[in-house]
Amino acid sequence: MEAQKLSRRERQAEILKKEILDAAVKVFKQYGFEKATTKKIASEAEVSEGTLYYYFENKRDILITLFKILIENLTTNLVQASEDKGDITNVLSKGLAHQYSQINALPIITLFMHEARLDPEVRKIFSKMISTVRESGAKLIKQLERDGKIRAVDHKKMALLMSLVGIGYMTLFETGDKELTHIPIEDLTDDFAHILVTGLKL
Repeated sequence: MEAQKLSRRERQAEILKKEILDAAVKVFKQYGFEKATTKKIASEAEVSEGTLYYYFENKRDILITLFKILIENLTTNLVQASEDKGDITNVLSKGLAHQYSQINALPIITLFMHEARLDPEVRKIFSKMISTVRESGAKLIKQLERDGKIRAVDHKKMALLMSLVGIGYMTLFETGDKELTHIPIEDLTDDFAHILVTGLKL
């Protein structure tokens, strides 16, 4: 079934919302969540504060929306990776590279984690969204096992391990770790995928 075509007004609204979200990423990165304001975000997006409030309740709503977009992108990538019938090392490397590229393009995870520690509602959303990614990761591992590409493993534990690695990458990247930011993503994911597939034994 074809997706319903958006009207011109709806397309313009989507563009405007994206501009506000893009502006919010810049403002959050520059000032941090606490010192960021809707006024600063609106100014960066070159819209009135009233326009911003038409689409979002407050800066917390914007941060939650950004996090949901990131999680949707990561989950979609895992689904696509599960359908890739190529070499296991290449499948994992490409999948990881895409995941990390999404994280680099939307560097808000550390901000969201900080707010999750302070705000019970944000914590609940964070837990639910991360669980969604882990479930998709577990399905990917299960599919690879079914295809005979990997040995039998605990799918949930493997997905948990990979999410821990992913969150570690997010944290180091967003805090500007010099060693990490100077390594090409493809080199990093190729090495990690190789270790995952072959192990560390000689």
